Amino acid sequence: MKTETEQIKARDPRIPILFVDDDPIAHRILRHHLKGWQLTCVFSGKEALKALEKENYVIVLTDLIMPEMDGIELLHELKRKYGNRVQVIVVTASDQLEYLTKALDGGANDYLLKPLKRDELEVVLEHALSKINRWNRAMKELVARKKGV
Repeated sequence: MKTETEQIKARDPRIPILFVDDDPIAHRILRHHLKGWQLTCVFSGKEALKALEKENYVIVLTDLIMPEMDGIELLHELKRKYGNRVQVIVVTASDQLEYLTKALDGGANDYLLKPLKRDELEVVLEHALSKINRWNRAMKELVARKKGV
């Protein structure tokens, strides 16, 4: 059971989130749902990789079907470069089950179906942030143990 502080921290809007989708309407919807959050929206996988070089995004939400670099290719590149330090949540309107299966097999941490619903988005983000917070606590404890504190 989470304490009240952990629940509040899991919904921390200061956590940087990167949203990748070639559809400007999807950007408007997500900005509306995550009003007040530290959200950056880009239109392609290549833009996402450039953004990640400049900022330490811990969560990337990416559409699966995009021109040039699709969400699966972006996912593979993110996992190759950042491992599990970046939580990748795939978003799709496609009814093609194989896209979702490829994403999950490729290391996606979670998924959302379009149209995006605020309550589902919040649950998925809370889950990702809870995992990040748990990892951060474990890392701090391991560092403290190493220092003999």
